[in-house]
Amino acid sequence: MNATKAPRRRLRRLAIWTACAGLVATAAITLSGGCSRSAFIVDPWEAIPKATPEEIAKLHQPDALRADLDEIIALHERTCPNPYLRVSKESILALAERLKASIDRPMTRREFLPLVMEMQAGYRCDHYTQRIPREEWGAALARGEGFLPFEAEPRGDALVVIAVTAEEEAIEPGDTIVRIGSVSAADQLARLRSLVPAETDGSRDAMIRRSFQALNWVAGVSLPTDVELVRPDGSRHTVTVEAVGKRKINRTLPRASVPEASPASQGEVLVDSPPFRCLLLPADQSGAAPIAYLDFPSMDYMLGGKWDDFIDQAMTAVNARGAAGLIVDIRENGGGSNRLGDDLLARITDRPFRGMSRIVTRRSAESDEMMRLAVKPMWRWLLIGIVLPIYMPGYVALEHGQDSIDKIPVENPPRVEPRFDGSTCLLIGDGTYSAAVVLADAARTYDLMLTIGEPTGGCPNQIGHICPFQLPNSRIVVDCAQRLYLRASGDETDVGPVRPHIEVAPVAGRDAALERAIEEIRKMQAERKQ
Repeated sequence: MNATKAPRRRLRRLAIWTACAGLVATAAITLSGGCSRSAFIVDPWEAIPKATPEEIAKLHQPDALRADLDEIIALHERTCPNPYLRVSKESILALAERLKASIDRPMTRREFLPLVMEMQAGYRCDHYTQRIPREEWGAALARGEGFLPFEAEPRGDALVVIAVTAEEEAIEPGDTIVRIGSVSAADQLARLRSLVPAETDGSRDAMIRRSFQALNWVAGVSLPTDVELVRPDGSRHTVTVEAVGKRKINRTLPRASVPEASPASQGEVLVDSPPFRCLLLPADQSGAAPIAYLDFPSMDYMLGGKWDDFIDQAMTAVNARGAAGLIVDIRENGGGSNRLGDDLLARITDRPFRGMSRIVTRRSAESDEMMRLAVKPMWRWLLIGIVLPIYMPGYVALEHGQDSIDKIPVENPPRVEPRFDGSTCLLIGDGTYSAAVVLADAARTYDLMLTIGEPTGGCPNQIGHICPFQLPNSRIVVDCAQRLYLRASGDETDVGPVRPHIEVAPVAGRDAALERAIEEIRKMQAERKQ
């Protein structure tokens, strides 16, 4: 009887080990990009439980909310190698004391959210951008709240309308705001700026432009309200505006204006795989070879598989049409995975480069939890027990609070086909952040592509690789960072943005940067023929 069971036990053990090996192999292939990452990876922010109606309505005592502000400081010191990259610890402590002193009554999460945003913004880190909880906004809509029916952008200390809803007829793009309700435009702009965690003044104002309606909601603008404005002709008007429930903007120019179409909106589409798109621009010279345009608006790691397919198809199509040059647009790329940018460069250059010079990673309980939440529940045991020790032994060897330092050499990229060997330009601007900044910095530092546009919104010397963290009392989710990235040049003192080879200021109604890139491609093409 025992002799019969022994072979069975051995067979069972063999089956178990075979299954484990298969699971490890599956995970390894998935992690290395060999199959769909969506089978293995999930968004860790989505894994955090949403607030219930009771939690949204709950009044939190002042001491509990003050403790949450203190916890934000402790959180960043636990998780980040250097949370004081752009600010002093003294300024953060002073900000916390001022915000805590302002809490003089019990508050709901909705009322406390602006203080959390201002605390996060004090670090001047793009990656500490505060998300507005969807469930919070849903509750606000149910209460009858809404957005302003227009968007505006900072110009100096003024707010100028740049877009309005189709239903709003009393306000036009180009109007200058004097006051919103009882608050002057200058004071309202100062309040909005205090809520935005930008690394440069330019990127701060760019974020306000992109999130004007949401930021005003956070700042407590109550609707309906009166808005006083000045028309371009100098006339002064006061209008009453109603709330809109969706951030839907229809008009970006005065009613009498006719917009000038960008070349990128008129070209022949070669590959369309949203959010990525590749097209041939309209002919700018009779008989000249066409110029290709590649819209690259995201490096989200969840899009890695789609990007791989798209870039293969795009390069094949561009070469098949005999394009003289390629213009890549990352002006509105908020970042994601550096791999996508490296893959692009490997297809257009043979020159040695690096995207950054050094990465400092801190292990913490929060970074461990982020990795756990980023994996589907059925795979978590495999990640923690097997995959991490194999693929990230340096990280696993760290104690909580310890840092690892990875120095990155300048290397030639592996030659990847299909590729494009013609002239290239990279469009950058104040909407270029995070991993897109790393791509821009490599292109600029090593002259891999001609960079054109405006300085990037983010900076190469940055803290990133963010993790979600739920504050203990209000349960508001904030972002923390576990890595410090240093720019490709290795200059730790340069904390500014990437500045393009050719700086082009925006021109209303035109895409001046793209127009300049077309000119430069033609110049490079002519030089190649000589």
